[in-house]
Amino acid sequence: MKKWVYSELDKTKMKMLAEKYGLPSFTAVLLTIRGLTEQKDIEEFFDTGCTLPDPFEIKDMDKAVRRIKEAVKNGEKICVYGDYDCDGVTSTALLYSYLSSMFANVMYYIPDRISEGYGMNINAVDKLSQEGVNLIVTVDNGISAIDEIYYAGKLNIDVVVTDHHTPQDILPKACAVVDPHRLDDNSPFKDYCGAGLALMLAIALEGSSLQVVENYSELAAFGTIADLVPLCSVNRTIVSAGLNQIVNTERQGIADLIDTARIDKISAGNIAFRLAPRINAAGRLGSPYDALELLLTEDEERSRELAEKLSELNSRRQSIENDIYDSICEKLNREESLTFDRVLVVSGTGWNAGVIGIVASKITEKYGKPCIIISEDDELCKASGRSVQGFSLVDAIFACSEYLEKFGGHPMAAGLSIKKENIAPFRKAINDYADKLDIMPLMPMKIDCKLNPDTIVTEMVHQLSRFEPFGYGNPKPVFGINNMLLEKIIPMSGGKHIKLCVSRGNARLSFMKFSTMPEEFPYTEGTVLDFAVALDINIYQQKEYLSFSIRDIKPSNFDTAAAMLEEQLYDRYKIGVLCPELKDKYPTRDEFAAVYRYIKKTQRRIYTVDSILSALGSASIGAFKLLIIFDIMKELQLVRYSRAGDDMTVELLDSPKVDLNSSEIYKRLKEDTSNV
Repeated sequence: MKKWVYSELDKTKMKMLAEKYGLPSFTAVLLTIRGLTEQKDIEEFFDTGCTLPDPFEIKDMDKAVRRIKEAVKNGEKICVYGDYDCDGVTSTALLYSYLSSMFANVMYYIPDRISEGYGMNINAVDKLSQEGVNLIVTVDNGISAIDEIYYAGKLNIDVVVTDHHTPQDILPKACAVVDPHRLDDNSPFKDYCGAGLALMLAIALEGSSLQVVENYSELAAFGTIADLVPLCSVNRTIVSAGLNQIVNTERQGIADLIDTARIDKISAGNIAFRLAPRINAAGRLGSPYDALELLLTEDEERSRELAEKLSELNSRRQSIENDIYDSICEKLNREESLTFDRVLVVSGTGWNAGVIGIVASKITEKYGKPCIIISEDDELCKASGRSVQGFSLVDAIFACSEYLEKFGGHPMAAGLSIKKENIAPFRKAINDYADKLDIMPLMPMKIDCKLNPDTIVTEMVHQLSRFEPFGYGNPKPVFGINNMLLEKIIPMSGGKHIKLCVSRGNARLSFMKFSTMPEEFPYTEGTVLDFAVALDINIYQQKEYLSFSIRDIKPSNFDTAAAMLEEQLYDRYKIGVLCPELKDKYPTRDEFAAVYRYIKKTQRRIYTVDSILSALGSASIGAFKLLIIFDIMKELQLVRYSRAGDDMTVELLDSPKVDLNSSEIYKRLKEDTSNV
């Protein structure tokens, strides 16, 4: 479940906007919701071809340009030092390509994810010194390489840092430190990714933006989209320019990557979910140099070979992810006590450290809780975590730093290294930290606005296209279409997906629910549901049809937030915390019987808390009572039952009559509720 959160709409401002600027009302609604109500902001948002800012406004850009130009002029050996993710690879390709066009004596270096880790390291500096490097220019790293840059200086290697990560209290002693997040940086835009900053460096070196944007914006667009920096202002301009270049790309590698991914429409979404993961797969499972070579090569045969290799690596990455995900779900099913924690900390051996971050995202989505996945090793274990909005994971990890060897990140995602013997105490410590909160933040489902199903037309989707490119900071709008009667569930693609035929009044619509088999869908035909959907257009025989992709579903008039809070109460109770709210949570025999009769009548396998509660329609049975009732039925061997996040798997057993008072859970709850 998710807490549905509708954006606030100032209808007075919306009407004023529509009248003042002659905008369609739907466009005016979206602009108002996104806080774009001033003429300057609206013009800047829609004018994606606007001029990029002066790169020399960024602190130390002048010093960086001066040192690099000096190195080019004198034939000094320059190394572009990058990173193994998509942003690092594309920024390396961008700056290396540009410096090569200046006839610089330039090479590149990307550290190995497993053996070297992120950023500069002493061994790499030694290697570069032996190769005669005089100047290192970092891209997408370097701001925290205090010791490594000092060591490089002792070897007579100068360093220019270009990085977009937050600096520490002290800056490295480099020739130039180009990072918009420096406290003494007064440039107006801060949210570059590594590739975006590399583009600005190339513009500064060139002295103008036209040719640089034309030749390199596609690489900067890849990095910007992949690194999840906000797609607004300067980044919106970079990505829009890059998307235009990609449509008719002259980079053989990008063309082959698009072809092997079978993409027929270039969009930020397709880059984020289908192309960037292929580049990332090289650094996760193979060598980032394969991805880098793909972006640089002009050899058609080699390009095709590398594109196919990256696609194969990506398929293997997906398979490994799925295996780890399944392994974690099985572990959580076996060790149910882990699921009651406020922060899920799960560890296991043989889990590829390069993909656990993606798996952590899926587990967080499934369970609605912050999650840290640890890949166990005999020496140092590596971990990656994801959070829910409102709970700063990096702050929580910092509070437990005594158990960690290394850590970093931001509120929504973090990484760490930990010794195996410290995993258990770390898990306790981070949950002790989370237990200080009265309640944990609820995972939100953000919805732009409600739509009347009678008034939805394809023209609205055409208006949406003006808001592209969509991505982090400018998400694709999600709309609520409520009180829809579910008339029919139709399997699609051999049962891999389902189409839902729904109606309200005279409106008849079809919604797609991808990656859901009919038997996994918890709602029955005849149920009235609310849908959170994204809008699109399908073209068939040169005619446009509306397309609705489901983002979330809930029973109409069902209070998901209240149910989620009761689930938190249940988790607290399962680990022995007795709260005052337990007082009225003791289920009666009639409530127990109502749940049992419903399961017996429906004979389904997959349920959800909201699907059962809405079907029962009982004001007295909430999520806490429902989950306790299932625990009791399992104890009394009336059902086989397991729960994983929202999904409840229930199988009715042939059992003789049972005495409810024989349940230890029932007796203990009766005593506990009377004592609070």
